[in-house]
This record gives sequence, C-alpha cells and structure tokens, in this order.
Amino acid sequence: MPLGEDILLARHGDRIVEMTQDRKNQLTIARLVDGSIDSASNYLVNIKEMMALTPAERMNNLAGDYSADRLQISRQDIKFMMRISALWTAASAVVIGGMTWAIYTYGDAESLTFMMSQGF
Repeated sequence: MPLGEDILLARHGDRIVEMTQDRKNQLTIARLVDGSIDSASNYLVNIKEMMALTPAERMNNLAGDYSADRLQISRQDIKFMMRISALWTAASAVVIGGMTWAIYTYGDAESLTFMMSQGF
C-alpha cells in the first residue's frame, strides 16, 4: 500500500469513494463522497528536490542556514558546545601529558616498586 493511501485514509476514512495512483508525480488521489478531490504524496520527502541537489549544494544550503540561524539548533547552542568540547579536549591533553611526564620522570623500576609497595 503506497504511503499516500495511508495518509488519505487517515484524513478522510470512509468518505473516500475512489483512489487512483498518479505514478508520474508520485501521488495518490482520492475522490470523496461529496465530489471533492484530495491528494497525498507517496514519499515522506520530495524525491525530485533531493535528487536535484548534489551533496556540495546540500552542504552549501546547510552553511547558509547556519549563517542565517535557521537551523533547529541555534548558533549560540552550537558555539557553547564547541567551547565545552575545546575545554574538554584541552583538559584531556593536559592530563595525558602529565601522566606521560610522570611515567618518564618516575618510570625507573625502583621508583615504581617503591610507590606500589608503600601505598603511595
């Protein structure tokens, strides 16, 4: 069953007299009891629009939406998360650097044995 039929059944239920498929435009068309006509797409997204855009064009549109602040997540939220990520990366680098320094400084066998045996 095409998606358009589900949509039209949800909209109109038993008031539908006839349903036809417009395969060229990917639509389902319903004629109702009162003579009116309704249609619904058989796809969740417009395939023709999606196929017309290359990945580079989609990325360009996304960058334009970001600069115009039209995304679902605001620019301020993105900037805040970038700051948190940068701080976390810097803190991780400092901790790893400190551990590396400690291993090279105190890495001889006698010192390591001393630290482990004395509960350092």
